Amino acid sequence: MTSKPTIPIRCACCQANGLHRGRGLINACYVRHTRNGTLNRFPRQPSATWMPVTPKGRQTLTDYAALVAERATPTRIRWVLSLSERQLQRYANAYRTLTAAQAEDRSAA
Repeated sequence: MTSKPTIPIRCACCQANGLHRGRGLINACYVRHTRNGTLNRFPRQPSATWMPVTPKGRQTLTDYAALVAERATPTRIRWVLSLSERQLQRYANAYRTLTAAQAEDRSAA
């Protein structure tokens, strides 16, 4: 099994350059804060919301939106779009993110 690739960052704790361990910290600071029980000072950074990038994925998201507008149940949406439970969750989250961003844009205008 391969390990997760790390990227170079500037540490949120000591401002030193190094490889990312988690929470914006390099390994030395992450280990120190874990050992001292102060890791909660550096909250987890949310990951980006999954968005479909292929034309088929974008079309599925459009179809998902149409089914939601029709007030289809999640079971019906899964059946119509041939989605697994996890795929349904991803499309639901992507749809919520897009509609929230659109509502924010309308309120700002």
